[in-house]
Parts: sequence; structure tokens; C-alpha cells
Amino acid sequence: MLRIETLTVGDLQSNCHLVANTETKEAAIVDPGAEGPRILAALEQHGLKPVAIWLTHAHIDHIGAAAHVRRATKAPLWVHEREKEWLSDPVRNLAAWAGMPFENVEADGIWKGGETFEALGASWRVRHLPGHSPGHVALLCSKEHLGLTGDLLFQGSMGRVDLPEGDPFAMVASLQELMGEPDETRIYVGHGPSTTIGREKASNQVVQGFLELR
Repeated sequence: MLRIETLTVGDLQSNCHLVANTETKEAAIVDPGAEGPRILAALEQHGLKPVAIWLTHAHIDHIGAAAHVRRATKAPLWVHEREKEWLSDPVRNLAAWAGMPFENVEADGIWKGGETFEALGASWRVRHLPGHSPGHVALLCSKEHLGLTGDLLFQGSMGRVDLPEGDPFAMVASLQELMGEPDETRIYVGHGPSTTIGREKASNQVVQGFLELR
């Protein structure tokens, strides 16, 4: 069984999710955006053994503590191939735009989208869902009915497409694709509270409008 602990970190209030197997205590750190020491303290508090760092995308508010956390845990870091270079580019990852400090970090693993892999005692699917950024991914675990969806979709809203390299047309297609997941899928998002696919279909007017475009 998986358990998710969410920490809201940094000035931009991004969510860092600690996804853990409740039996083995192995954990993946998803989007360590800031406050590296706090993230490490939460891992220790819950007795978790970090085995991976997963990035839904490489904007500064999701990777700001990645170097610190990777160095401390030795956990391999994964990102989509289209944003690998962003990990050492403060212009593309928006650190320069936001006026935020940034330490370069390297990827240990690369996703292309469409992969499946085993981690934390479960099977995961990688879906490449661009729009907010060109290498944005969602990580979905059907067994646990959950998804880690970054800044694609929020409760009652959606991610921005007006940032550099955002693409509104790709965002429409990605949201339509995500809405194909089962209604009971709980999604853990990049900002704000978690929600479900069914809830957003029923109440998110942005999503409803995009679904009507099919």
C-alpha cells in the first residue's frame, strides 16, 4: 500500500510529495521545489528510505531543492528528456525570471513518455502531457488509483500556459488525455489540494470546456 505525504514548500507554495510503501518504507521524492532540509527532515521523521527523485517538470519551483536532496540521499533523479538540459539552465527553468537562487543538478534517468516501470511495490506509467512545459509528465499508478500530475491540472483550475515554452494547444490535448483516466483516480497536484478525475470532470469548468472540444 502506498501513502503520500505532501509538503508545501517555498515562496511559490509548490507541493513536494513523498510517496512511500507503507511496508518497506521505500519512498520517492516528487518535485523537491524548495526547503531541502525540511524535506530531508520529513523523510527521517517518517522513517522513509528514499530510492528515487521524480520530477513532473523542471520549473524552478519544482526543482529548487533537487540538488540538495539528491546529494544528501544519493537517490537517482528522473526527468523527461525534453527538460534534461533545464536542470542546468536558470533561464529555461525560470530561476532567472523568478529571481530565485538555483544549484545545477544532473539527471540520472530519462523518460520519453509511454514507459512503465516498477517502484515502491507497484507498477507506474509515464504519460508525456506537455502544455505547461514541453517535458511535463504525469506518473500514474493504476493499482493504487492515483496520479502525480504536477502543474497540468489543479482543483477547479489548470496550469499556466503563458510562461516561456508553454503551449495552450498542447495543454488542451493533455487535459483531454488525462481525463481518460478512471474517475476514482486521485491526483496529487503541483499546487493546492489533491482532487480526483471524477471531481474535475463534474465541477471544473475549464476541463468541461476542453472535453466539449472533442
